[in-house]
Amino acid sequence: MPTTSGLPTNWSVAGVVGPEKGRSVLSFSNVTDGVTYNLAKFPQTLTPSPLVGGYTTQTSVNVLARFNGAGAYISGKSALHKPCNAYFGTLGKETELTSLVEWKIVFLFWEPVSRSGPAPKTGDMIGAAPGLVISANHETRFAEIAIGEASLISDIKLAATIIHELAHVAGAPGSTDEARAKALADRGSAEYKTLIAAEMALRHCLLPRQFNPEALGLLNSHTQGWRSAGRAIS
Repeated sequence: MPTTSGLPTNWSVAGVVGPEKGRSVLSFSNVTDGVTYNLAKFPQTLTPSPLVGGYTTQTSVNVLARFNGAGAYISGKSALHKPCNAYFGTLGKETELTSLVEWKIVFLFWEPVSRSGPAPKTGDMIGAAPGLVISANHETRFAEIAIGEASLISDIKLAATIIHELAHVAGAPGSTDEARAKALADRGSAEYKTLIAAEMALRHCLLPRQFNPEALGLLNSHTQGWRSAGRAIS
């Protein structure tokens, strides 16, 4: 159930709020478009990193306010929308969004720590890591999801990133870099229709303007995931 502040009661933002606020963070890194990200706890106030650059002119972001806004949208709108729950129920794990709102979920921070090459200018397209399912256990109803700072540009953008990652938890698949590139080259293919499943959740969950036709699921090969081939990354 949502709290009066907007974030579901069992959801936590590591370092900021929730029952798992103080949860320890595993040592884990990911490289996206030349930027190395480490898992970390969120700061109370996020200062956009010059290593990522390009996505905002904001000087700071109130992390709690942003997650409250996104959580309120997900629990108060998306999770109450019948087509949204129906879609989630088709993704393989038979888990509707209303159920995931009740899960214990911890959001971790993809902290940018280094970069190869110059940072993009404001307004340039970037490949900053938006989200990654670190773990998901349907027996214990627990998940950890890493969120990149570019997703905190607005409440709606963050809500869309969370919905996408929750769709992976619900069973939307990911794939290898090679298969993903092949699918993007032929958007009429069965492979593309399979790998766009997580992003398609936005169209069903009252976030159609956030839909990105290139946001295909990608497996992270560095860790053993809740799927046999690896954890889903977008």
